[in-house]
Formats: sequence, C-alpha cells, structure tokens
Amino acid sequence: MSNSVPELAKGSKVLVSGASGFIAVHVVDELLKDGFEVVGTVRSAAKGDYLKDLFKGKPFSYVIVEDIGKDGAFDEAVKGVQGVAHTASPFHLKADDPEELIRPAVDGTIGILKSITKNGSDVKRVVVTSSVAAVAGDKTAPYTYTEDDWNDVSIKIVEEKGKDADGGHKYRASKTLAEKAAWDYSKENNVSYGLSTINPPFVFGPILHQVDKPESLNTSVANFYGILKGSKKEEDLPGPFGNWIDVREVALAHVKALTVPEAVGERFIISAGPFCIQDLTESILSIAPDTPGVPKGKPGAAKETTDPSKMTVCSGAKAGKILGIKYRSIEDSAKDMYDSLKAKGW
Repeated sequence: MSNSVPELAKGSKVLVSGASGFIAVHVVDELLKDGFEVVGTVRSAAKGDYLKDLFKGKPFSYVIVEDIGKDGAFDEAVKGVQGVAHTASPFHLKADDPEELIRPAVDGTIGILKSITKNGSDVKRVVVTSSVAAVAGDKTAPYTYTEDDWNDVSIKIVEEKGKDADGGHKYRASKTLAEKAAWDYSKENNVSYGLSTINPPFVFGPILHQVDKPESLNTSVANFYGILKGSKKEEDLPGPFGNWIDVREVALAHVKALTVPEAVGERFIISAGPFCIQDLTESILSIAPDTPGVPKGKPGAAKETTDPSKMTVCSGAKAGKILGIKYRSIEDSAKDMYDSLKAKGW
C-alpha cells in the first residue's frame, strides 16, 4: 500500500459486492444517503431489481456476478468506480470439507483485489467486510479483544482436524484466512488504494434486504426471530452469548472507512459490547408483553451476566475514536428489528 492517503470525494461511484445481503443493503443505503453513486453486484436480476425498486429515484445500479470465486469475476464491475466495499462472502456452517468454506472466502476476496489491480485504476479506497471471527480466539475470560488480535486458533484446529473440525471453526478459519489474504495481497503488491477492514460480531437490527420467508433470514436475525417464536427456555437466558452490533453502525463504519484518512491500513472491530439472551427477551416483552413462548427470566439480570470484568469482550473503542461510531442500545436495535419482522407479517 502506498504511503499517500487517497481521498474519496462525495459523489464518487462506489461498488458494493454482494449488495443483496443483510449488511450490504444497509451499506448501499448509507452510501446513497451520504451522496455517493452506488453500483451493486448481485447473483441474479431478481435480486438486483428488488434493490432498484428499494432505492428508486437514487443513483443505484447493479451488475450480475453469479460466482464471486470465479477467476476474473469482478473484472468488469470494478471499471470506473472510485471506491469498493467488498461484503460478499459465503456464510454457512454445514461444509464437510473446510476448503468448501475457505477457498470461496479467500478467492472471492483476492479475486476482487486482483480485478482492481487489472481494471480498477480509478479505485482509491477499498473496505473489506471481515468479522470478529477473524479476531477472537480462545482467550479465557476476562479478556478484551482488540484489532491487534487474530484468531489463529481456528486455523490451527482446521489444519489439524480437517473435515472433523467443528463447523464454527471452519467458518472462523475462512474469515481469518480471507482477511489475512487481503492484507498480504495489498502489501505484496504495493497497491495504490487505501485498504481497511470491518470486523463485526453478531449483527442485529432492521432488515432491508429481500427475504421472502423466515427460514431465509440471516443467522443473527434468525436467532432473534426464533426467540419470538418460543425457541428459548428459562435456562437459556442467563449465559453470555457473545458480542453484538446494530447493522446501521456496521454500514456507517463502511462509509467512514472509505472516507476517513486515518482509516487507511486499519482493522476496525464494530462492537457495542457483550449481550445475553435475557437482553433480547426483555426487549421483546417491553414491546409486546403478551408475546407467547418468550420466557421472562430474571429482569435486570443481563447486566450482571454481561459484566465485562467476567467475560470476553470485543472492543469497539477504536472505531468510536477514529470513525466516530456511536453505539445505540440493544433495546433500540431489538425494537427496530422486531418492527421490521412484524412489517412482513412474521
């Protein structure tokens, strides 16, 4: 990466890969609100047309990229754009062979960077959507993860166990290796654009993307929907469940990482902190007290359960300082997520 910091001016054209995804649609929305022109890559015309309708009257267009892992998949898409937000990546935990997850994740990330090298002479800034899966390893609580941490433990487990490795480790290894590959490529090729990565944990918040049935919801929102439908019992509520963030903060972080000079060459954990299922059930019951099947647990117990001095925390402080991200409450995020699900009649 060159030493000068390339500037991305308002009104520039930005490519958003995987534009029909849960996070990506919010990234597109935030870019359009901030005065950028957006080109999204989608796997089908149906997905693209949904977005065209969603962003009707705004400078949005789409191109079809059916397979992000295919050699040269983004060669045409990167032409004439000044910024790239690469959000596209496979997400499922059912792969038998870990390479089924790792290879598409790495190839999709390196592939778009190669396309930029080949045809993206106008590109000034690139943001890659990674995950705290590439950050958080096996540290014992209490521990605060920062951008200096890498999840090398999942890579090691997958190398040792192969197909017998846990699906979660296969996924986390794929995210870690894909992000490492992006940084390695940028350094080895002394790229002319500024690179940043965004590393969110569980992502909640309202859905904007095309989803026609609850079974097709993205993983984090599907967990919330399951709670609404009675999937949790009293005994499931107290334990810490991980760290969380609202999708709108993740989207804003992508825009800031594309535009803030100090973001170049940096990773950013976008995290509002730890949560437990009790947080979500309390939020649901405060909105709709008569929701059947949602356990009450012990109201107020969430604060004790998610005490940072007792668990592993993913710190969002750096993103707050450099990108100016302010984190909303889980109650507000849950309410908006609830409302967006109910708007679909679910």
